[in-house]
Amino acid sequence: MFSIINLITLLRKIHFSMIVGKLYKSLIIVVVFIIICSIFFYYFEYEYNPNIKSIDDALWWGFVTSTTVGYGDIYPVTLIGRFIAMIVMLIGIGIFGFITASVASILVEKNLKKGMGLLDVKFKKHIVIIGWNFRSKSIIEELINEDEEIKIVLIDNIDNNPYNRKNISYIKGDAWNDKVLMRANIKNAKIAIVLGDKECNNSEMIDAKSVLICLAIDRLNPNIFLVTEVLNHENVVHFERANVNDIIISNQIESKILVRSVLYKGVNNTFKELVTNSYGNEIYEIEIYPKHVSKTYEEIISDFLKINATVIGFSRNDKTYLNPFRNTVLLAKDHIIYISSKKIT
Repeated sequence: MFSIINLITLLRKIHFSMIVGKLYKSLIIVVVFIIICSIFFYYFEYEYNPNIKSIDDALWWGFVTSTTVGYGDIYPVTLIGRFIAMIVMLIGIGIFGFITASVASILVEKNLKKGMGLLDVKFKKHIVIIGWNFRSKSIIEELINEDEEIKIVLIDNIDNNPYNRKNISYIKGDAWNDKVLMRANIKNAKIAIVLGDKECNNSEMIDAKSVLICLAIDRLNPNIFLVTEVLNHENVVHFERANVNDIIISNQIESKILVRSVLYKGVNNTFKELVTNSYGNEIYEIEIYPKHVSKTYEEIISDFLKINATVIGFSRNDKTYLNPFRNTVLLAKDHIIYISSKKIT
């Protein structure tokens, strides 16, 4: 099944490439030329060539000769027939070679454009990451470790796509531009992550640019889950006006982690393990099971411990409650936050 799907996809690409390159017209001309030459070949050869018994034989000879296959079952015996054969061979080699080279050139050009971020994205329910730097690289690697087939679109102004994976596309351009966002198929994306452009020297300009991008994304896709990095805490209100779902104040988080690591020596390693899925335990979230609805937090803790998972809290209506009272009753659509070595399915 997988190979059939791949074949259909390849045929569609070739079909589209031939339409773009207007190669169907050339192919029709070649076929008509071969048919005409085959008719003339039949007219001059059928009385003298014992291998030519019908027009079908002549047509077979014409297509075989034009593609230089040359089975040898039919060959010209008259001078005019040989002259026609030379014309068919020369024209056939040239035109079929041109068509093959044109299709190959179009496919190569398409792949080059895709790598350079010049082709539109067809993904749906994908994640759009805006900005390429060591942070976005780390985010992409974490996402891939979580799900190798996850669809990601990167938007930036770098020369080429840094990843050679079919599920990671690249769009070259400025993310505040609606046309660039549309090329990234932002209307069908499920998550957008806006990273601060640290190349700007002014922190206010970094946040201002991020706000502009968030406003553009929210206007094109109000239902997207929008996450953004903020440098200055005072600018949070501007991002809230842009309907950002999750605001990460990077400098504040880094400072707090640093303080915790100084005060408590084991905290730093704990943070490292929990925020990466490459080793050890990680933090996960899962919607509450029907059997846990109306149960207390303590009862749910006990059930999760049986599958070697530690519950640390829950989220409700976009609010997170860590280490709540044990008699807290959980409701439908609550999300359990837990620590485990692997994701519970």
